[in-house]
Amino acid sequence: MFKKFDPNEDVSTSTQVKASVQRNIKSQITAAHPFFAEPNNTTVLDELLPKKPPLVQYKCGPHLMLYCKQSEGSSSSAGDEPVFFQHRDGPILPTLKFVHKHPKVEFTRVRVDAGAIPYLLGGANIMCPG
Repeated sequence: MFKKFDPNEDVSTSTQVKASVQRNIKSQITAAHPFFAEPNNTTVLDELLPKKPPLVQYKCGPHLMLYCKQSEGSSSSAGDEPVFFQHRDGPILPTLKFVHKHPKVEFTRVRVDAGAIPYLLGGANIMCPG
């Protein structure tokens, strides 16, 4: 999927996220990931996504929105760091780069059998009992 991604062709628009929309994004992340709702972890999200510099929203294709944090002192999109993404109206999920950069933040996890990993990497869906 990412091998074919070309920012010059695949990104249709890029806009800075308003402060009110950024607060809404933070509240959605807090609701989806219980780690940020704990009393001693409420400031972690503010440290990870500060007000300055604002988030930049990229619309990639018809259904994917990519939220990037602007690097300080950079006005071009080449220095932006992808932080979260959203497919259609689904939950806002962290990028793998963001998860690996901040290992102490505990996002919601799913554990799968080792035999399923090649299929998941190939794009298969995960189904769980219940």
